[in-house]
Parts: sequence; structure tokens; C-alpha cells
Amino acid sequence: MNTVADPVTEIRLAAGADLAAVRAFDEFKGSRETEIRNGTCWLAWRDGVVVGYASYEPSGLLGQPLLTFLCVRKDCRRQGIALRLVEAVVAAARGRVLVSSTEDWCTASQGIFAKLGWRPIGRIEGVNKDGSAELFYSTPLAG
Repeated sequence: MNTVADPVTEIRLAAGADLAAVRAFDEFKGSRETEIRNGTCWLAWRDGVVVGYASYEPSGLLGQPLLTFLCVRKDCRRQGIALRLVEAVVAAARGRVLVSSTEDWCTASQGIFAKLGWRPIGRIEGVNKDGSAELFYSTPLAG
């Protein structure tokens, strides 16, 4: 799968030239350069502008793919873009399950996982710098 589109948003794999557009709104530490180079970063485009991304590590947790980053521009949130990005990663990832995690206070991510039918699989208390728990989720993959 290389492209998923609707009348408003296009979801496609990132290319090297897209890195600057991602950096403009990326809220996470580090760079998405490795994920883009490895073909594991999906972008959401709206009206020719990058408005979100999701990336994954193919063997990120116990040999299973791990959804590592999900970020949508603040002015484009709550419009289904993150949901579409996660669906693109689910379609692209290979393994038994796709795993991800989020902080216990991040109800937006928890809502996306619930809406897509991901199963809660664990919790680590106090692991984050702010003292919050990290919640883990998984969803089965086709292959």
C-alpha cells in the first residue's frame, strides 16, 4: 500500500524531501529521518500540506512491529487524521501483532486505540518523566 486517499486527506509514505515539513510541527524529540529513509513513516497531506505522520519500527518490541510516533498538527486534530495514519501503519506492518503505547493521561491516543479495536495489554507505573504510567496496546496483523 503506497497511498490511501479521501476527498480531503491523502495518506502516503514519506520521502526524504518531506523531512522539513514534518519538523515544522513534530512534537517529539529526535528526527524522523531514519523512519523516512527506512520507508516506515506515513504522512497525512491536506491541500498540499503535511498535517500529520505516523511511524513504526518493524521489529520494535519483542520482534513485533511497534507504532512509535503519531503526531498531527494542532489545528488539524480531532478530524480523523490520526486514525487514518494508524490504519496505514496497520496495513503496512508485518508480524503477528502491532504494538504501541501512550501515557495514561493521553486520552486522545487511548481513544484512537479503542476506536480501532486495539486490545490493552499492559501498564508500567511511573515510568515516564512526569511520573505517569505508560499503557500498552496491540492489534493483530494480517501477516
